[in-house]
Amino acid sequence: MGERFQTIVVAVDFSETSEEAWTAACRLAMDTQSDVHLLHVSPDPLRQAWTVETIGVDFAGLAEDWRRFAVERLAAIRPVEGLPEARITREVVTGVPHETIVDYATAQHADLIVVGTHGYGPIKHLLLGSVAERVVRQAPCPVMTVPHRSVRAEARQKADASQIPR
Repeated sequence: MGERFQTIVVAVDFSETSEEAWTAACRLAMDTQSDVHLLHVSPDPLRQAWTVETIGVDFAGLAEDWRRFAVERLAAIRPVEGLPEARITREVVTGVPHETIVDYATAQHADLIVVGTHGYGPIKHLLLGSVAERVVRQAPCPVMTVPHRSVRAEARQKADASQIPR
């Protein structure tokens, strides 16, 4: 592999797709002898306030609960065999996901960001937006996107079908 990455930031949201991104990043880190920052961005309850009834809500307590949950989940994530635990930094940061990922990668002088993509179709994408797309557009370094395995399987099927003589 020609690239020499020293620092890889992997953003995870605890979805199946982010697990696949983590696995891909671990393998790349082993190949390049890189350090890996496993990052989860915990939502800021004050920014989410419009989605819940806010009277009587303990936002500080809610933020702490989310953070504690995320710290426990990150601690449970294990690297691919062969990647030393000492090369991994686990971090939970509160904020807007795409902004926080980009800011964190900038602060860590990351050589690569790895994120999972959920493979939404164009309509869902327009309605929901895409953290991965925003990271790609704003990142200070290259970004590797890892699609969900169902998207990869569909792409393989299409590629295989295109090889069939007609």
